[in-house]
Amino acid sequence: MSKPQFMQMIMTIAVIAGLDVSAAKAENLLDFLTPRPPPAEALVPMETILEAARTAAPGQVVEIELERKWRMWVYEVEVIPQRGGPKMRLIYDAQTGGLISWRKG
Repeated sequence: MSKPQFMQMIMTIAVIAGLDVSAAKAENLLDFLTPRPPPAEALVPMETILEAARTAAPGQVVEIELERKWRMWVYEVEVIPQRGGPKMRLIYDAQTGGLISWRKG
């Protein structure tokens, strides 16, 4: 398949999916398919999330990640509890700082 045919196929899929056709003209298909995080000023600072996680689950924070889940940007924080037990995983909305979910394991 030639590049023009491929790009036409991508634009057709974008139209069918209800996407902006200009987005389908991306030079790199991965740029089109990979969502970009919002600008840093639109996100709650990571330090604020770390403080909230330490309050919600006292212990040692071993990992924090900014990732896309459920069509939104979230911080996923892993904490080893002070009193032992299984690792806690807390998920915060990256734009509001609200706690979305937490679970053990």
